[in-house]
Amino acid sequence: MNHTRYEPHRKKKSKSNWFLLLFLLGIVSLGYIYRRDIYFLFARDQSVRAEKAKEKAIELWKAGNLKEQDIIDFQNIAQTFSEKDPLDPVAFHLISRSLYWNLIRLGISFDSSSLILNLGSNFSDFIGRTQLAEETLDRIFWNARQAEALASSPFSDWENNRVLLFLVETHRQVKLPLVLTKEYGSLDTEKMSPEFQSMFIWLLTFNMMQAGDANGLEKIIETTKQGTYKGEIKFSPREENFLKGMGKYYKKDYVGSLSLLRSTKTENPDRITETSILTEATIFHMQNLTQKGIDLLEVYYEKSGKRNPEILNIVRQMIKDRPGTKTKLDIGPLK
Repeated sequence: MNHTRYEPHRKKKSKSNWFLLLFLLGIVSLGYIYRRDIYFLFARDQSVRAEKAKEKAIELWKAGNLKEQDIIDFQNIAQTFSEKDPLDPVAFHLISRSLYWNLIRLGISFDSSSLILNLGSNFSDFIGRTQLAEETLDRIFWNARQAEALASSPFSDWENNRVLLFLVETHRQVKLPLVLTKEYGSLDTEKMSPEFQSMFIWLLTFNMMQAGDANGLEKIIETTKQGTYKGEIKFSPREENFLKGMGKYYKKDYVGSLSLLRSTKTENPDRITETSILTEATIFHMQNLTQKGIDLLEVYYEKSGKRNPEILNIVRQMIKDRPGTKTKLDIGPLK
């Protein structure tokens, strides 16, 4: 009798254990499948979290302590924010903004030195032609565009988002510099985050130089002197004259350009001096005074220690364009 009663009890207990195990497995499976939804349910407001991550990155940048892991953390938080609120334009702006810090990691710096060094050159030469730089700029562009498309009206970071678009539009070279300066030149620097103010002035100066907007360049110089301007780019009197002179050159005001550029030349063969001399020689060439331009380049080439072989190419091209002109330099055969 006891044995027959005991057996059903064991079976009942065994079934109960299996049921409990299956129930727990079901809970774990559901938790895994809906893990992100659960995380979002119990996570703090993602917009607040992302805003704090942005402010932290800015403060670390100001102190010169922004590390790779800080950038990665910011990117992850911004990405989570966009997944939680896929219609919030700020989320996509913050993704674009977090990607901008990758350029800083690549050693790209928007300061006075890099601006002077790269005026008149291709923007891609400044950014670099690496795959990482290309991919980063592409992702910055599309996330900033997404933010703009989702916004029914300007949001809190609207000016900063526009600066990021200005950066990539300059790199893409789809629009003319004159178009870019008209589209982005009126952005209010007082509404920009500190880390974007120098970049904005850099981009605006670079494009205005290409567009030959001498008046615009003078306005930029005045902007950097205002007390409200917080960017790091500030021009010395020599740099101011150089910028104005190059602006007049692109505007084809050659007389005004020569006057300003000659005032910037020094005995030190730095970038400003060299660019001023090359521009002066180019102006002579365009005015059918090619021999005078060649003579100028010959003196500079010898005096600077023959450091720039590109001068030989320029002289060679001048002689090809103006048969009868001569040079003392060894430029090789004319082709």
